[in-house]
Amino acid sequence: MKPNCICMLVDDDADDQEIFLYALKELHSPVTCLFARDGREALQKLAAAQPKPDYIFLDLNMAPMDGRACLEALKSDALLRDIPVIIYSTSSDPRTREEMMRLGASGYWVKDVSVAKLCGWLKKLLETPQTV
Repeated sequence: MKPNCICMLVDDDADDQEIFLYALKELHSPVTCLFARDGREALQKLAAAQPKPDYIFLDLNMAPMDGRACLEALKSDALLRDIPVIIYSTSSDPRTREEMMRLGASGYWVKDVSVAKLCGWLKKLLETPQTV
């Protein structure tokens, strides 16, 4: 695992933010997590962030800027395009998954009620980054 890994969760649901942070803490790993409530706020924070996050976890259903628009903006920005973006959404629609992957997402995780499952995904990602 990369020492002092930084991630950003872009999600407007405070409960989902808490669950994500809890899962990271359960890993007992040195991970810093930044939060944004929508795509616009994420882009503003990312513009100022130094260093940039190692991963961005992006919900799709947010306003005023949703995850799809944020993903497109991230992938068109030369300073941000290489950061792996994992879609983290309640949508399990295969067409949505295919579209997000086509737009440049590195992975697609469906939000699950199981914190253990989220911990497993995060552990796998942080230990072997190529398995997004």
